[in-house]
Amino acid sequence: MFTKAMQQKVLVLLLSASLLVACGGAATPEATLPAEPAETEAPVSEEETPAGEEAGAAMADSIRLSSVPGAMHDTLVALAEKYMAANPDVEVTVEDEPEGGVFQALIAAGNQPDLVITSFGPGLGQLAAEDALIPLEELPGAAELLAQVEPGAVEQFSGHNYYIPIGADVTLMIYNKQLFEEAGLDPEDPPQTWDEFLAAAEAIDALPPRENGDEVYGTVFWNEALAWGGWYWNMLQPVYLNANQGECQLVNRLGSDIVFDQPECGMADFFEFVQAAQQYAPPTMEKNFFSRTIGMWVQYGYSWEPNLETAAEEPMVIGEDVGVAPAPVPNEGDTSFTTYGGRALVIMKTTPERQARAWDVLQFLMEEENNKQFITELGYLPVLTSLKDDPYFQEPARQTFVELLEHGVLPQQTSAADLVANALQGVYQEAVVEGELTPEEAVEAAAAAAREALAENQ
Repeated sequence: MFTKAMQQKVLVLLLSASLLVACGGAATPEATLPAEPAETEAPVSEEETPAGEEAGAAMADSIRLSSVPGAMHDTLVALAEKYMAANPDVEVTVEDEPEGGVFQALIAAGNQPDLVITSFGPGLGQLAAEDALIPLEELPGAAELLAQVEPGAVEQFSGHNYYIPIGADVTLMIYNKQLFEEAGLDPEDPPQTWDEFLAAAEAIDALPPRENGDEVYGTVFWNEALAWGGWYWNMLQPVYLNANQGECQLVNRLGSDIVFDQPECGMADFFEFVQAAQQYAPPTMEKNFFSRTIGMWVQYGYSWEPNLETAAEEPMVIGEDVGVAPAPVPNEGDTSFTTYGGRALVIMKTTPERQARAWDVLQFLMEEENNKQFITELGYLPVLTSLKDDPYFQEPARQTFVELLEHGVLPQQTSAADLVANALQGVYQEAVVEGELTPEEAVEAAAAAAREALAENQ
């Protein structure tokens, strides 16, 4: 039974999942209050919300679709209007994801939205664990839809598919070609290994200040985000994945213990590299890449693209004054990995009729034409494999991002992984930003902090 306490806990997690994952702008909750709460319905138990044939029979004539405010809201309104034009007896209301207590009250009253677009991350796994979502794999057409999406963007929880990815993001390195030239580096030959990266960072860091007095730095990290939640590990994780060649994440499959302290996971190597790189970086991103004073940034996601338009002096252009490349690897010939960010569609437990209508709308949003509209307007990469060959994504400025999807790794989508990431980031601050610990000491301290956090939440 989905109790009120469980419902309230789920909402806290859902809201935390709406924080940015490797995308531009300030890391603030993407949420506002809904203008008009919908009509209240009684909560429905698991036994009353079947997911298979029974759920696919009758469909409700109205549902509520929840997303973050701003551009996504506007895009979804346009798509909802398109759906309603084809289904004139149906009303799809798009509402902004409401904040904390409001959403808790809605769920406690059984008045939650039907279809929600949320972020990849621990919130998804916890929603599934709390029985707040319906499994999708038994719904009519689910197998066919799942076969069309990028396999790496899909993860099962307890043997079920609770979400469909609607748009992806990946993290790679961008670099300032002008600063490369000034430092005597080849702007068409970016560093591929850690040693090459550090050498380039040192050369760029030695350049004189700009005419306005701004210092030049070899690289940058978003260190202020260390305190903003475990989602930030998504932006650090590619370096860690490269250290262990995709063999390790943070916790075991059960979420009962950490694995990152095992020597083969390369966490000490990760700390050693970021410590070395930090000496050529400002303490925070107050001076960011778009200020034209940063040589390289290994945390650039595809969804940061609009920030190029607001760069200092004039817009920066990928392929002209900005180069893109995979994140550097420890050794020549190693594979460069990236971490998936992006958005997922989930159907919340309500009534069989509302769930069936939500599934119909979900499938509509995943139709190739509609999905392309969603991802191109909002700055995501394709999860429908057929769109990877679309001319839009074949343009040179996008090709490196699309190619990296092959080596994309989902963040561990459990509350245990989120706890561990937060503990690890606390030690990162001490070890890397403040330089108080050796790499080995950092691993030991992070392991102790992570195990303590897990124990406190058992």
